[in-house]
Amino acid sequence: MEKKHHREDLLEAILMAEEHGENTIESILNSQSEDRQIEIFREDIETLEREGDLLKDENGLKLTEAGRRLGMQTLRRHRLTEMLLFSMLGLERELASEIGCRVEHGIREEMLDGICTLLGHPQTCPHGRPIPPGECCRKHRTTVPSQVVPLSSLRPGESGRIVYITPRHHQRLHKLSSMGINPGVVVELHRKKPAFILHFEGTDLALEKSVADDIHVSRMSNGG
Repeated sequence: MEKKHHREDLLEAILMAEEHGENTIESILNSQSEDRQIEIFREDIETLEREGDLLKDENGLKLTEAGRRLGMQTLRRHRLTEMLLFSMLGLERELASEIGCRVEHGIREEMLDGICTLLGHPQTCPHGRPIPPGECCRKHRTTVPSQVVPLSSLRPGESGRIVYITPRHHQRLHKLSSMGINPGVVVELHRKKPAFILHFEGTDLALEKSVADDIHVSRMSNGG
């Protein structure tokens, strides 16, 4: 079992390296990522090649279909677990990632779909990296009521912790970030008209509805 888990961790780490455009042996060995919890060695790459998970060609290293499928499944488990710990329990994203890496192998697929549905099928993890979609995302299952909702659906007086932001324009994401609107921040909605007025970290901010629609939060009790 330990060997299987190590294989999954290696494939996941190679996918993370791919996200940074790294596909040569040297670049993968030296790759760094905020949410990566394992180091890759040259002998690991040789083992993955031998077991049919990895191919080497003139363009560098490439995961086989089987290797990519298993790596994606592992990456999905890790990042959804990370999102659950970060958005629902309020853990710091580094700690959420560390714990997510430890427990990801024990989560069954049916449990994972439930977590994904509960979170509202998030597209990115707390580090802003993409979460591979599952069958539940494609079917938009809603058998479990989602606790993650657009900010615009909160009632005045309700609070929520920002989980992720899906802006229609990339510039909007930078603007919101510069104003302090980032994943993990707790906001309270004061009113909706004539604009959405938020209170967070001692600041009041007015937003248009289209912007409030792009910000997704996990509902919190009035007591925080």
